[in-house]
Amino acid sequence: MNRVINKKKPSHRVIIFWSIIALLTLTFIGIVIFRFINTREASLSDNLINLKEEQLLNQEGTYYIYVYSRIGVTENKLELDKANELEISIDKYITYVKNHSNADKIYGMVVDSGTGTFGNYSRLVDGDSINTSVVGATKFDDLWIHKNDIPILIKVEGKKVTKAFLTSNDIRKELDRAMGIIE
Repeated sequence: MNRVINKKKPSHRVIIFWSIIALLTLTFIGIVIFRFINTREASLSDNLINLKEEQLLNQEGTYYIYVYSRIGVTENKLELDKANELEISIDKYITYVKNHSNADKIYGMVVDSGTGTFGNYSRLVDGDSINTSVVGATKFDDLWIHKNDIPILIKVEGKKVTKAFLTSNDIRKELDRAMGIIE
């Protein structure tokens, strides 16, 4: 009745084999997570050519400027939610421009503060008595954008701002109109 059970210790080869399998599995999972995060961050900024300062109103022809923030410029960061709502429409229009050579181009204007952010932060204003004032601007120093209006879409014709679209709905409608989806 009393039978002795012999427990064998696993050999070093078995331990090394399963350790390598575990290490490869963890490495694979890490790479998948890293690539997923990188593709989500890069979608808009990779497809949108961002301009800085005087480049904004010096492009030829008629074009749009999408003014946005990647990290937020207000205390409550509501502009990031608005930008997330618009990202599909902006990407859709960028794709449309790539496929239609006669379409009005779209450029980006990043208004984040800090180093490496295109120097456009100086165009932001804050306060209750100051409003966004961009229509009619012919140079960078004439642009005044209220922080609470970010992101906005500006239409430039002949190196002069002719229209500004401040709400998400207005931006979507303008891009749909430009693509011929609505009249």
